[in-house]
Amino acid sequence: MRVIDLASWPRREHFRLYSGMEFPHVGICVPVDITDLWAKRARADASPTITLVYVVTKAANRVPELRQRIRGEQVVEHDVVHPMISVLGGDDLFGVCYLAYDACFATFAANAEGCLAKAKECPSLAEFPHDQEGGFARDDLLSITVVPWLSFTGFSLTRRPQVDSIPFLAWGKVLEEGARNLLPFFVNIHHALVDGLHIARLVEHIEEEARELAASFG
Repeated sequence: MRVIDLASWPRREHFRLYSGMEFPHVGICVPVDITDLWAKRARADASPTITLVYVVTKAANRVPELRQRIRGEQVVEHDVVHPMISVLGGDDLFGVCYLAYDACFATFAANAEGCLAKAKECPSLAEFPHDQEGGFARDDLLSITVVPWLSFTGFSLTRRPQVDSIPFLAWGKVLEEGARNLLPFFVNIHHALVDGLHIARLVEHIEEEARELAASFG
């Protein structure tokens, strides 16, 4: 992790402007093409949730702006960020599950399977890293929600005020459009750190990583 020098940071004017906004977050919904991955994942019997969490997290780690966080008067940039996802368990209750990111899919998947199984059996918010104000006690995270029952075209969410700079990502039911499989994907970011261009790069990287993982499935 490094602390960004705000005095020499090219983005310092944008940071000051958007940090002062009452609601500085930006959300965008976009369809993401995962056609090759979706077909090969099914044949390989790979978990759809684990597969997509891996691809999205790997893509997000390629965008430096999505690894940056606001800490008081400072901005830090993590070397790597990890997914924390919602998991549906019994009684229609969801819990949260922290997954340690690993660039190797096999390693990530093996570790994630046990964590997700435990979270489904006993849904809890205990792993949610709260601070005293009810926010995140750690910020090297991507907050992820999966809504596999709906192919949505819009999304809104609860967020804390300006200090909440952890990216929020969500996706829904994969939509079949002709020969393509499209993932309804939502991203919400803090505009003091991230612009639309960076979101576009994230989407581009997701599609690239999806094709690369699909190729590895054979």
